Amino acid sequence: MKLKKVGIIGCGARGLHHIGFNMVDQRDECGLEISAVANRSKESSDYAAGEIQKRYSGQGNKASVCSCRDYEEMLEDVTIDLIIITSHTDAHREHALAALESGKKVYLDKPISVTLDDAHAIAKAERKTGNRLLMGFTRRYEASWIKMKELLDGGAVGSLQMILLRSIIPYSRYLQGWHRKIDWSGGPLNDKCSHHFDVFRWMASSDCLSMSAFGGRSGVFKPDPTAPARCSECDRECPYRRSEVLEESKETISSEYINTNNTFDERSIQDACVFSPDNDVEDFGSVNMQLGKGVVGNLFFTIFGPLSPDGETLELVGDSGRLVLSRSDGMIRSYTKFGKEIDIFFAGGDDFESSHYGADKKLVRQLSEFCNGAEPVCDARDGLKSLQMVCGARDSFKEGGALRNI
Repeated sequence: MKLKKVGIIGCGARGLHHIGFNMVDQRDECGLEISAVANRSKESSDYAAGEIQKRYSGQGNKASVCSCRDYEEMLEDVTIDLIIITSHTDAHREHALAALESGKKVYLDKPISVTLDDAHAIAKAERKTGNRLLMGFTRRYEASWIKMKELLDGGAVGSLQMILLRSIIPYSRYLQGWHRKIDWSGGPLNDKCSHHFDVFRWMASSDCLSMSAFGGRSGVFKPDPTAPARCSECDRECPYRRSEVLEESKETISSEYINTNNTFDERSIQDACVFSPDNDVEDFGSVNMQLGKGVVGNLFFTIFGPLSPDGETLELVGDSGRLVLSRSDGMIRSYTKFGKEIDIFFAGGDDFESSHYGADKKLVRQLSEFCNGAEPVCDARDGLKSLQMVCGARDSFKEGGALRNI
């Protein structure tokens, strides 16, 4: 099998650990090999290249991973077949346009961008080049969510009427790292809920027509001008201290570095105080949606609240049945034929214990098929539609629940 060569733009936790390491581990199965990386600093690119090479070596595979001086160098490499874009969201337009125009296969991680102008530019470039990209909405690659869609399309609930998605996950880290500014990431409403808004369209097989939303910034993280700027500078009692937050031990905290103009890069801070007046992102909301085909949806989300087994759930209600998925344990509760048949079963698949409940391993397999000519599971249009819903919810927040056409 001839290996397809892969270049990664943006080597943070997503690019290096979730996609990169899984790609290394599945090299022989999927035929993809990472040959180049590029990050915001040469130091971090060198680190990522070294970590990937060590992982290949540990498995007995010889691989030479180039640490590129910039992403342009990577795109000029004619041996590279696939570009993985996992850079900061506000850089997606620059990277995606260049990658699409290069003619190489392109994977773009969610969300598509921060602004609608950027999203439209990416979608336009995709159409102009005829080079459809693959979007990285992880729920599309998780076995339990795929099973929900299969059951729905198979008529398990009859005619779909309602969708409820609850996401109550203590992700205060969104206020502590580079996601803490809307201009950089779009905040959790974009970074986290872009997944969720995509799920509504996917399950309903239709677009969102209108929405009304209440939320924004709660009083839980009320700005405190007297608080120290960072956890490392603070001796207060705090349940949100960076070293104690959810999944901290599973993540790699990138080292802080100096820009080429010899100034400190504030994006590299990972422990900003959650009470800092410096962050400006939303932390909760309830969004009601009118989707096509008469389907009504509701997203109920927050980044605070206690960790619990049912932190994220999806519920589909039809005219003859109901399906309920709990993401954290991969269990589906099925009530069909007007409640006459009840079934509770595990749908998480063989890779459930791996990152993103197996979605990243499935994604690598999908990338292999994509490189070999398969149609993308979701593309730039799906990314654009999700961002339109993010922006509609944000506008409705600001206007006290005003109805927004999408």
